[in-house]
Amino acid sequence: MDFTTKEGNAMSHLILTRRVGQSIVINVAPGADPEQALHQLLRDGITVEINRVEHGNVRVSIDAPRTIQILRDELIHP
Repeated sequence: MDFTTKEGNAMSHLILTRRVGQSIVINVAPGADPEQALHQLLRDGITVEINRVEHGNVRVSIDAPRTIQILRDELIHP
């Protein structure tokens, strides 16, 4: 899901469920200018919210600039 901050910056919202030992990888998105990504990251930051912990699962909500890629580790390292 995408949204815009009150300053007009494009942000993405992602909700993931992770189990013990699973990871989330945060990188500069493919095709994004690394300098622009760093500038947006410094200005807007990344917000990570724990939404729920239940039966060994953690539901995590992440808001980040669109120039930042957030992936489940198993998509990078199968």
